[in-house]
Amino acid sequence: MGTLFLSGGGDKEHTEKFDAEFREWVGQTKPLLYIPIAMDGLIPYADCLQWMREVFQPLGINDIVMWTDLHRKSAADLQQFSGVYIGGGNTFHLLHEMRSSGFDAVLEEYIKGGGVVYGGSAGAIVLGSNILTSAHLDENEVGVQDFSGLDVLDGLAVWCHYERETMN
Repeated sequence: MGTLFLSGGGDKEHTEKFDAEFREWVGQTKPLLYIPIAMDGLIPYADCLQWMREVFQPLGINDIVMWTDLHRKSAADLQQFSGVYIGGGNTFHLLHEMRSSGFDAVLEEYIKGGGVVYGGSAGAIVLGSNILTSAHLDENEVGVQDFSGLDVLDGLAVWCHYERETMN
């Protein structure tokens, strides 16, 4: 089984220590793969890549490759990377793209083979058993009917952006 890093997302100051730990796991010998698919239509991909560079270059990761199309990818393709970072955005869109391209099965194989994956927000939620934990934040504009995630967390679902409300 691989190593999974699950983050609720946020700015680089919120995840600085967590990102540094991820960097220790992936090292610097191979590029880092960044998948910003969940941000499609929300933030331009070039801006997403710039954000990734601002987060990881200070940690020594300078070689970041971005995939914006998951079609025709294989687990062998993933072996050229030190790890995979799946960013946040719309969880329904991300799951739809992963399923329609077949990348969900590719990623599962990569994880089972010992791959290192960082899921930020939507990227973390899709790794769980069910994505409905994001329904209060994301719209299902793509019409996902099956809300099952990749379920690589032994049946657990992920709730991101939790905020504890103070009771008076």
